[in-house]
Amino acid sequence: MNKKKTLPLLFCLGAALALLLYLGFFVPRGRRFQLYDRVREQVVFSTAIQTGDKLRLEIEHSFEHIPWFEYYTVTEEGGFNLDSIAVAGYGAGIPAEMDVPTRVEDGLVWMEEINSYFPVFSWITSATYMKGLCLNGTEVFDFRSLPDASRIRGEIITVRGYLTGVR
Repeated sequence: MNKKKTLPLLFCLGAALALLLYLGFFVPRGRRFQLYDRVREQVVFSTAIQTGDKLRLEIEHSFEHIPWFEYYTVTEEGGFNLDSIAVAGYGAGIPAEMDVPTRVEDGLVWMEEINSYFPVFSWITSATYMKGLCLNGTEVFDFRSLPDASRIRGEIITVRGYLTGVR
């Protein structure tokens, strides 16, 4: 083959390879919510997530075992907006003096329109007091499945490429 035909062919092959590498490893493919164990350095839970998805964290608060629920919305920036808290009463550690709309319904005190932003969550779990995590109304994780006092980070990551192995 002569040089005039070889150069364009090599250029096309190189461009095709660069495109495949870009699609395979670098193009954004979606976002995932993951719980990462900071001590064991491993992901303990991962699921697809989108802007506007709703998370609900269920906790048992204090010695009196008061139910506590936190409601978050996934933001465009990939963080979490605390929308509201529902808790069965006031007491130590419960933000009773927040300047937000408050109502009582079904035995829970609801504090709404909180609008507090969290880029990530950092928790030390409790096998007794930390319960479940729901995504859009479905429980997706039970914190009691972790060893007590696990150091967990909850975050949203961007998954890149179609050949990265993350599903």
